Amino acid sequence: MRMISTARSIHPTRVCSDTTGMLRARVRNKAQRAATGVIYDPKSAKAAHAAGVGATVTLALGGKSGISGDTPYKETFVVEKLSDGNFIAPGPYFGGRVMEMGPSACLRIGDVRAVVASNKAQLADQAMYRYVGIEPTEQKILVNKSSVHFRADFEPIAETLLICAAPGAMPADTAELPWTRLRPGIRIKPNGAPFIPATKSRSTG
Repeated sequence: MRMISTARSIHPTRVCSDTTGMLRARVRNKAQRAATGVIYDPKSAKAAHAAGVGATVTLALGGKSGISGDTPYKETFVVEKLSDGNFIAPGPYFGGRVMEMGPSACLRIGDVRAVVASNKAQLADQAMYRYVGIEPTEQKILVNKSSVHFRADFEPIAETLLICAAPGAMPADTAELPWTRLRPGIRIKPNGAPFIPATKSRSTG
């Protein structure tokens, strides 16, 4: 199984979590046995619950955070499973925490599935797929909205791990951030150039 982390799609302050670039790419390329999560979209989750399991529902999924290069994904999905969002995450990161994701759904288009929830959390536990009926160990491709937190529970089941710089609020490469107050000489990426603060010009006259 190939494991992909969309590190940019969830900011440490959890202000995003609804970008759809990787979902679009997998649908466009007709990916097989592929899943992603968690997409934060209470409105779409509510619509899926209203439609019911087995129904098809046309949604403008995600893309509501105003992230540059990302818009709602307008498509028709099959509602495969619904959940109230309450479950236990037993993996190393959450350590048995009771999760409260709110009304949630597994939405499918082709052979691509998405976990859609009403609350935000980094997908750092395999149970965050299983609670809407997706078995992560049976997928060929998993795309997690998580920076590093997913590693403890997902590296043991992954053959390949990729970090993807998909559109999002937080750059995967810290060198992309507009640093201004670092100590001179600090490297902002491994083996990178040392930080040099910008010099302020003095006005004359």
